[in-house]
Amino acid sequence: MKRVYILIFVFCTCIVSLSSGQSSRARQNTVVEFRAFPNPVSQGVFTITTADIKKKEVVIYSLLGKVVLRLTFSERKKQFDVSHISPGVYIMKIIQGDKMASKKLIIK
Repeated sequence: MKRVYILIFVFCTCIVSLSSGQSSRARQNTVVEFRAFPNPVSQGVFTITTADIKKKEVVIYSLLGKVVLRLTFSERKKQFDVSHISPGVYIMKIIQGDKMASKKLIIK
């Protein structure tokens, strides 16, 4: 079962990367630095911290590539309520201008 989740995660990460319309080489120099905690999320709320106050978009994708949540924020630290999202493994992508980064997000 764990192998299935890993394969799905890798597959979805590739889909998310391809859907951004950028090659991996171009993205290497355009990564947004951010932290998301707690991860796994167990109380329905998690926090994202970033280095600056520029406008950012957070997109959370299911492992099938469906957008589950899309929000924007400009703060350095922002809490997100994900209590309405079903438990599981997701891909979280942060976009800031032409910069982008993604991480795995687990909701319990």
